[in-house]
Formats: sequence, C-alpha cells, structure tokens
Amino acid sequence: MPAPFAWVEIAGMGYHMAKYPVTNAQYAVFINEGGYQEEKWWTKQGWKARKSENWTAPRYWREPRWNKSDHPVVGVSWYEAVAFCLWLSDRTSEKIMLPTEDQWQYAAQGDDQRTYPWGNKWDCRRCNSSVKPCLSNTTTLVQQYEGKDKGNSPFGVVDMAGNVWEWCVTDLKTKLIDIELNSNCRVLRGGAWDGDNANDYRCDYRGGYDPLQAYNDGGFRLSFSSSLF
Repeated sequence: MPAPFAWVEIAGMGYHMAKYPVTNAQYAVFINEGGYQEEKWWTKQGWKARKSENWTAPRYWREPRWNKSDHPVVGVSWYEAVAFCLWLSDRTSEKIMLPTEDQWQYAAQGDDQRTYPWGNKWDCRRCNSSVKPCLSNTTTLVQQYEGKDKGNSPFGVVDMAGNVWEWCVTDLKTKLIDIELNSNCRVLRGGAWDGDNANDYRCDYRGGYDPLQAYNDGGFRLSFSSSLF
C-alpha cells in the first residue's frame, strides 16, 4: 500500500486497525488493478449496484479538490469500500475488512469511556471539523492531526474524529456484520470535515447511510482479524 500506511494492534482484543483512513493513492491501486471490472471482489448487491450505476471510480474521483494523494478517499459507497477490502484481503492473504462498529469504537475510545479520541473535552483544533470557531471546506492530510497532543486515540489511531465519516461493516438496525445482508443502512462513525455539531465526533455517536450513498464527507479505514469475517 502506498504510504502513509500502518497497522495498529489493539492490544488484547485480537484485531488490528489501520492507523489512517484509506487515501486516494491507496484506492488508486484498486482501480488500476481492475477492481471495478472483477465481480469476485464485490458482494452480490454491490456488483448489481456497480453495474446499474456504472461505477468505474468513486463519485468525486476526477475532481482535484477531492483527489489529493494523501487525503482520504471520499465518494465511496459501502459496497465500494467492501470491494476494496475483499481485493486487498486476496492480495495480502490477510482477513481485511471494514471494522465492526464495536471494533471502531474501542479503537477510538479505549477502556476509559472517553468522549473523544483525545479525552473528554471538545477541541476543534484536534481534528478537521467545522464546529465553531473552526471552519473547514475540504479534507486534510491523514497525518495532519497525528500526535498525542492532537487527535490520536489511546492506541495511536489517527483521524477517528473528523476529516471523513468512516464506514463500518455493521448494519445500523440489526447490528449484524454479514456483508451479504441486504441492508438499507450501514454504520458510519467519526464525523467529518463539514460537521458543525461536536456531538457528531463523540466516540459513541452512531451514524448511518444507505450503503449505496457516496458523499464528499465519507470514506473508510481497514481492520484485520484472524477470528472475524
């Protein structure tokens, strides 16, 4: 995977979380290796959507504002994010998937039930958001808020508040993690660059979209585990 990329072990929990959201440079490898032409990387519903919507790349892929190399990829539906995970699993022989929402929350929050990845006090300077007095109009480098005095989670995972909403594998209503489930709402976590409500950035805040939807404030990160999926 093009840098920056690293796995962070979530100690004692049996899984690793990607340190950063998936970037445009990383997603480009999937596109260039024919990810949108190979049905085997897609769920049944995902391949159906890909064909009917004629997806060949993320929704904003050809817009320079959203396609900076080390910024998180945006405009990806849940189906596209899962296809990327299945492709990368085959490429690396690892069990890579979107995190479950429980995995995501624990990696953001740790054991102390903190409100935000860095602690209990909101601070818009620790993440890419539009909560006053901060104001953002686009994504930022995935490393921009890295550091213990910035936005790191207790485990050192970066950007778990702000920048982009992140898809989880979990169904919002049933909390099932079956990727072939015909779900109409999959979990999103973390808040994004355009959010103006600090509540959206809480570690325990549950959002959700239709898995078909793809917006300029939505992306994803990876997890891998030997026991799930």
